[in-house]
Amino acid sequence: MKENLLDKLERENLKIANFSKRVVAYLIDNIILSLIVFIIFYDKLSLMDYLEIADFLGNFTTGFFLLHLIYHTLFTFMYGASLGKMACKIMILNEELLDKPNFFQSLGRSFFRELSGIAFMLGFVWALGNDLCKTWHDYAARTIVVDVA
Repeated sequence: MKENLLDKLERENLKIANFSKRVVAYLIDNIILSLIVFIIFYDKLSLMDYLEIADFLGNFTTGFFLLHLIYHTLFTFMYGASLGKMACKIMILNEELLDKPNFFQSLGRSFFRELSGIAFMLGFVWALGNDLCKTWHDYAARTIVVDVA
């Protein structure tokens, strides 16, 4: 199947996004999501010292998980890319249709993306060991990430 997918990508003149672009997109997305949390809780955080902020954010783990899950699900479903991926000119595609993932693929991919992060980023590092640069969440959702520029 891997050869079939590589042939399909070549036929459609699509190139797999490299790992470094994906890392930059990841960092951009995390900065955006951190800014959202900062803006939402600015009034509360501005009155706290560093230890109180660390304690507060430590108790917000479920909130971070849900924020990331919703953000990545919606952007993947609606645009095939998060804001970070858009900035890096890369896109997530359903590997069978070579089109944006459907809602359930997007949700599953986002969920496994969060699990990959919780598992010491091992799911992301997995992309370094295969020709298609696929992470655990790409395998789970049957997606690939390609360059669009």
